[in-house]
Parts: sequence; C-alpha cells; structure tokens
Amino acid sequence: MSSKRLISIITLPWLAAALVILLITKLRDDGTRWHWGLFGSAAICFSIGCLARTSVMLAEKAQAEQIRRP
Repeated sequence: MSSKRLISIITLPWLAAALVILLITKLRDDGTRWHWGLFGSAAICFSIGCLARTSVMLAEKAQAEQIRRP
C-alpha cells in the first residue's frame, strides 16, 4: 500500500471527527439530544482513526522485526 493512500486512510476518520465537532458547535437549538448523538459519532470516528494508526504502527514494527531476523 502506498504511503499516500495509507496517510489518507489514517487521516480521514480524524477529519470526520473534527467536522462533526465543528457541526456540534454550530448548532444553537435547544435539542441537546442531537448534540450528544453527534458527539458520539465524533468519538467513534476518532477511535477508528486511533485504531487505524495503531494497526499501521504494529504492522510496521512486525515488518521491521522480520527484516532483522535471518
């Protein structure tokens, strides 16, 4: 997988989370139910981004260890 594609896979969930958080701050109605629902969506996007980054780091570490072993 190319590094450019990998960076976009890792970055997109965090961008989605930031976009949802910005959307929450723009809402000014009395519907707190919507705010909590959107906050939950942002948290899910953020956790997917963290999971993607952790998976990539673990895969790179495993690959580096395989290269070092004869």
